Amino acid sequence: MINLLVDEAYAFDYLSILEVKKQKSSISNDAWAKCYAYLQNQFDNEKWLHMMHSKEYENMIKANELTFDAVDKAKNNEVTAQCVDYCNYKRYIAKQDFQKKFFDCELKEQKLGYKRYEN
Repeated sequence: MINLLVDEAYAFDYLSILEVKKQKSSISNDAWAKCYAYLQNQFDNEKWLHMMHSKEYENMIKANELTFDAVDKAKNNEVTAQCVDYCNYKRYIAKQDFQKKFFDCELKEQKLGYKRYEN
């Protein structure tokens, strides 16, 4: 494994992806537990619990659930690529909200082509 410098919300988005995978399959439990412990060790307990039980983190989980469901449906042409793209945009918004609330700064991640979804 390597360490990678990313926005805090990006790391929590990854944890929320593992949470969704864990809900779908017990195979993902170990990966989730390792990521959870690794992130948790970087925060004091009060801040950690505040973040993990926040509506912003819950919104990241929900956005990832929607994205996973849309991708599964797209495999059978049940939804359009635009639907999957919109779900991905919702993930980005959830990450932005988490980053702003808990780390008081903007995401460094840049998304292109999402102007049509704004407003």
